[in-house]
Amino acid sequence: MVYLKSFTFPTVEKEEKYLQDFYSIPVFGNQYYTNYYPFGVLSEIGCQKLDFEPITILYGGNGSGKSTILNVIAKKLNLKRMSAYNTSNHMDAYVNLCLRETDLGWMTGEFDLDYLSKISHVITSDDIFRKLLQDRTKKDQNMMKSRMLIKEHQLIKSGEKVSLDTTNDVELKKFLSNARDRKKSTSGFIRDKLGKEEPGISNGENSMVYMAQILQDEGLYLLDEPENSLSATMQADFADLLVYMARNNSQIIMSTHSPFLLSIPFAKIYNLDNGTSVSKFEELESSKLYFKLFDRMRNKFEMEE
Repeated sequence: MVYLKSFTFPTVEKEEKYLQDFYSIPVFGNQYYTNYYPFGVLSEIGCQKLDFEPITILYGGNGSGKSTILNVIAKKLNLKRMSAYNTSNHMDAYVNLCLRETDLGWMTGEFDLDYLSKISHVITSDDIFRKLLQDRTKKDQNMMKSRMLIKEHQLIKSGEKVSLDTTNDVELKKFLSNARDRKKSTSGFIRDKLGKEEPGISNGENSMVYMAQILQDEGLYLLDEPENSLSATMQADFADLLVYMARNNSQIIMSTHSPFLLSIPFAKIYNLDNGTSVSKFEELESSKLYFKLFDRMRNKFEMEE
């Protein structure tokens, strides 16, 4: 499924005209700005128009503009973001110079934008790390509560019995509760207070679960290096998940360095290291490096067979 057919970025001429007009305004003319982001980023590599497929990949080295493209598209489509992203005072002006072409049947104008924003999601590596940090904080908090509950249970175990004849209702309930707690083991006491402990899973497994929960419904997904924290096996599984989603009414636009994601058979790859040329997996510099590495180690793999 293709919801976003194409996206056009401003030309160098349009960027220069905006900056000239900006500095011609008296209130801004005497100010000096050092950050014009995203002006000058994508025009520098000749990125003007991108046409999208069910799975489109942005490939390139650090600083090649992959995240900038996703940031601008997300801003133009009014997509919600969970984590902070690179921006500036000129972002809105830049986005206004961009053009989008959608394919949502009868919906046009602002109707298609409203619908698209509801069925679209942005997932970045920062979002994944933030979720991992939240999970880790929750576990740390439970560990702290566990230590406090251990001390509480020790006090209950060593406490004197309260006479039933002299207690009021509140004290009676507390006495009965303490009586039950004294019969429990420390682990049982903590489990009842905190709830059943979830089995420990790795950061990669947490990341995979987090993304799989979001990638449940059909829609447009912008993914910025989603492979972070994923093992090779999980990257392969994640590639299978994206293929399944793309074949079931979803569209994926992502930046990645993962050979498992880059090798998705029908994915369209924009090579930002070479302007915005469309490349095949085997033509990418990183793919050639992987090939040379494994070819050099070929005898070791063949010996194991």
